Amino acid sequence: MITVSVDDQVSVAKEIVRIMNEIDEGGEHTPFSKPKEALEFIKANKPDVAYLDIEMPGMSGLELAALVKTASPKTNIIFVTGHEKFAYQAFMQHPSGFILKPVTKEALERELENLRNPVERTTDTSKMRVQCFGNFEVFDKEGHPIKFKRAKSKEMLAYMVDRRGALCSVGELCGIIFEDRDDEKALKKQIRVFLYSLRDDLKSAGLENVLVKGWNAYGIDCSMVECDFFKFLEGDSYAVNSFMGEYMIQYSWAEMTLGELILKPSAFEED
Repeated sequence: MITVSVDDQVSVAKEIVRIMNEIDEGGEHTPFSKPKEALEFIKANKPDVAYLDIEMPGMSGLELAALVKTASPKTNIIFVTGHEKFAYQAFMQHPSGFILKPVTKEALERELENLRNPVERTTDTSKMRVQCFGNFEVFDKEGHPIKFKRAKSKEMLAYMVDRRGALCSVGELCGIIFEDRDDEKALKKQIRVFLYSLRDDLKSAGLENVLVKGWNAYGIDCSMVECDFFKFLEGDSYAVNSFMGEYMIQYSWAEMTLGELILKPSAFEED
């Protein structure tokens, strides 16, 4: 996420940036004390959010907001002020939010959860990114889709993600991947072929440590995975809002988890 904070009181602008670095560690958060300098940055970088103080010499936050809307229409504007009397004028600009000073982390998080143009927080580029909502897809540290040599290897990884770190025995993987087939010895041998292929696919992406091996069982290290499914279960507002009733739709065994997600109190609720 890219954000700017504009306030003629440098300490206030820097405090917002400090808090934003806690909320969104991988983002780019820049303070400004001069509106004209901030506007040039906004024109060039099209930030996701602009925190604008209303009372500033030379150019007010209201005036700056009008220019920002022209220069970067998708930038969410959040007004910051020490006086409630400006609330009406601020809301006439149809901003994404309004914060009263002193600024707190809780206030920033509240406004970020209700942006007019929702923004996904910056992903951790040291992790494998996994998309479970809709189709199951996997991305490397640079955000490129990982190519799997075998579709069944990808499906096994999907099941391990669904199990959220719990180790899966080879027999369990056989039951998921091959369903009702009976030749257990041959199937277990095939499962190991798929596992070796999966390990090589992840190694090629620099993510071989994601796969965890136990005694005749396999799983994933969840600390190395950034996943919309995991975030949904943690109550992350962006993940909750992005769930549209579809979960790993290419795999029939995922329907049980889908039912659990739909029944969760947070699913599809309006604020």
